[in-house]
Amino acid sequence: MFSQGRNSRGRGVRRGLCSVVLAGMAAVGLAATGAVAQSDTAPGVTAKTVKLGYIYSGTGVAGSTGKNAGKAFQARIDRQNAQGGVNGRKITTEIIDDASSAANLTAAQDLVQNRNVFMVVDNSAFAFLAYRYLLGAGVPMIGCGCDGNYYGAKGNENIFSITGNFGPFTGLAYDNVAKVMKQLGATKSGGLGYGASASSSASVKTFQGYAAPAQGLNPVYTNTSVDFGTSDVGPLVLGIKNAGADALYLPMVASTDLAIVQGLEQIGVAMKANMLATGYGQDLLDSPAASTLKANTVFFQTFKPVELKDKATKQFQADLKKYAGLTGVPDYGQYTGYIAGELAILGLQSAGKTPTRQGFADGLRKVGSYDQAGLSCKPIDLSSSTFGKYPETSCGYFMQVKNGRFVVMNKGKPISGKLVGSPEALRANATGNPDLVTTTAAATP
Repeated sequence: MFSQGRNSRGRGVRRGLCSVVLAGMAAVGLAATGAVAQSDTAPGVTAKTVKLGYIYSGTGVAGSTGKNAGKAFQARIDRQNAQGGVNGRKITTEIIDDASSAANLTAAQDLVQNRNVFMVVDNSAFAFLAYRYLLGAGVPMIGCGCDGNYYGAKGNENIFSITGNFGPFTGLAYDNVAKVMKQLGATKSGGLGYGASASSSASVKTFQGYAAPAQGLNPVYTNTSVDFGTSDVGPLVLGIKNAGADALYLPMVASTDLAIVQGLEQIGVAMKANMLATGYGQDLLDSPAASTLKANTVFFQTFKPVELKDKATKQFQADLKKYAGLTGVPDYGQYTGYIAGELAILGLQSAGKTPTRQGFADGLRKVGSYDQAGLSCKPIDLSSSTFGKYPETSCGYFMQVKNGRFVVMNKGKPISGKLVGSPEALRANATGNPDLVTTTAAATP
């Protein structure tokens, strides 16, 4: 486990993801609860400073997406400190790379027990390993929302996703990605997700079960047992070819997604649409792969592409350059790191001049909505009134690579999607009662 950041100390071990950690989390959380002493001053807070913890996957299987997420987080914090900090306090940070592993849990323990942080931003696909511990320790958490549905579960109100509120169950999806597939001429969809990532696999199942049919696509190939971060995609490519899919939904890290796209090209499979949730960024443009990508490869995200060149995207890039030395097109990790920093700052501002951990969480809920540092296609809801519910609509930007640069489809405007899913999940979402859900995901081919 690699550690960096302001006032940071290198410690910790790198471990493989294993069931032993999962089984032990509840006991660890209970043990840690009693270790957090109550005092007039919240942990991590002094008269002049407040200390935040940050975890990300800078190396390991998720490193292709998250390697600069820590720098982007620190860039947003540095700009705030240059403006005087929050409520008279400068923000210090403890930043840890979890190496895309179960070290996520030990990192969270280290931040709370040894480094005395006020709260934790766990911007990792492995945050699901640590959230129970943080809840038990009374420490608010901000996560990427990319690692599971626990963010919307009752009792987890002090756990925040940078993507806003959503439900604690599967069986729901938005149909805008399928809409773009159809616009590109696709008729048969395929979807692939990681077996080790509940959010990735559930996303594929609900897309194939509901979003694709909602747009008239025939879901012919579904694989939710892909090894996390793999680039060994030969069997996957053959499976796609044999199923006759002409469009793919790929909610995985860039290394896996691009390997699949290139593998299909190499064996001569003519795809209508390859939809990648990651890969947008300067690294792709600088790689040999960029020159081989056709118009059928589309990158999508809810964040504004910097090609729009509005006030928010210009500020984003200026901060990355000034405070982190990062130039070019930001990738998914830089977006999420920066936005997580923005949300942490908003929470500190909401907590007032005498911040407490509970005041931080309550304050963020009272804010209601935020615009992801101006980078969202529409405001993100954090309010208590919609906790545990998915919004009825969503939106996203879709990009292609042309002549060595990204071009935003739909004349630079976001494309909206409607919430679709199983009848049980739709009723549960409308009422806020997850007990109405009797099936966890759609049946898929």
